[in-house]
Amino acid sequence: QPDLLPVPSDSEERKWNSAHIAGYWVAISFGTQYQIASTAVVAGLSPGAAIGAALVCAASGWIGATYGINFPVLARASFGVYGNIIPVLARAVSGVAWFGLNTYQGGQCLQAMLGAIFPSFKHFKNHLPASAHVTSSELLCFFIFYIIQLPLLYVHITKARLRHLFTLKFIVMVTNRVLTVGWAVGRAHGFGPLFSQKTNTHGSPSALVFLSGVSSAIAGETTMALNVSDFTRYAKSPRVVVWATILSMSIFLTLAAVLGVVVTSAVQVIYGISTWNPLQVGELWDSRAAQFFAAFCWALSAIGSNAAANSTAVGNDLMILFPRYVNVRRGQYICALVALATCPWIIQNSANSFTDGYTIFLAPFCGIILADYYILQRKHLDLPVLYYRESSSHYWFTYGVNWRAILAFIFALVPSLPGFAAKVNTGIDIPVGANYIFALVWPVGIFVGGVCYLLLS
Repeated sequence: QPDLLPVPSDSEERKWNSAHIAGYWVAISFGTQYQIASTAVVAGLSPGAAIGAALVCAASGWIGATYGINFPVLARASFGVYGNIIPVLARAVSGVAWFGLNTYQGGQCLQAMLGAIFPSFKHFKNHLPASAHVTSSELLCFFIFYIIQLPLLYVHITKARLRHLFTLKFIVMVTNRVLTVGWAVGRAHGFGPLFSQKTNTHGSPSALVFLSGVSSAIAGETTMALNVSDFTRYAKSPRVVVWATILSMSIFLTLAAVLGVVVTSAVQVIYGISTWNPLQVGELWDSRAAQFFAAFCWALSAIGSNAAANSTAVGNDLMILFPRYVNVRRGQYICALVALATCPWIIQNSANSFTDGYTIFLAPFCGIILADYYILQRKHLDLPVLYYRESSSHYWFTYGVNWRAILAFIFALVPSLPGFAAKVNTGIDIPVGANYIFALVWPVGIFVGGVCYLLLS
């Protein structure tokens, strides 16, 4: 497949500049990170943690921009020409699940927009039982939104329209958030009442709640480190990727989280209601126009994330698994089709378990790949050999699989497994120390995975 081949440094397809890369990260930050940081468990986000995530993403993006390769090809260097199937499948599962979740959330946005235009739509009769975890109106809007976004999947990542979508998403989301915060601070009569609220962690240690919040806010960005080479392979130069990623993520990721906390706190002060959901915040407003445009902003965010991030990642993954039959565009539509089977309205009810828990599998892959490239391989890849499936290739390892990388991945799971088990099954009692380790699942996974890989190698 042409999409699988390296993108030469002088290729006309390399049109992503620093503004496009920065717009991509900022748009993501003001979408997912605002919501994550607004949840009740989030007490704050340190700039240092945001910079740490930025460095991980920049390090991964540098490789894609230098060699013009996507993540599945890059994974061959450390896991082997067949062993890369493991991280590829893990990332594909994440991409499909997030596509479904974003579609469901986009459907909720559409439901809010229709309710703002036609107030009678809010009384749409529900014919589904409570066990379905979704109402008739939500399911209707889900499928309408699903159909709306399908044409955008046809737009290839190299096209200018997709880059401009990031720019539009950046402008719309930042404007929406700034105006919302202005409203929140004004109605709450300044910042004083917002930050005078006492910490209430409902029985959990404050330090554990804080670490969990930081991990939740950063985890989404560090897992994007696996995706970023799919985009940076079209960047004009590696330097563009590094500086745009570090500056945009370290500043705007922190800012997005802070704004989310401010608005959530303001709602508690103004209405006495605790909610992180921006759509629920909009429902509290008297202006139907404000409700519509607030929901529209989040709908645009969901479409942008699905068209440019989730489906593209799955498309690249499926392309390397079935290169004769699947290209990126076909893989994107397969992603959309499979996402229907995930029943995202059920996943939404356990969103914390998925978003926090699945990082346990993705973080070690990132640590192993970065350790292999920057330390073991000393920033050198034999690009043509990455595409050979022959025993003479030094990426062949043992029958195409690097058992050292597989063992390092397994070892990296061990420290966080007790916390992951307790996250999935809340009835399990584990030591407090295990909770603290799982609260730092992403740095633990990256560090342990990388160190174990280097020791085994």
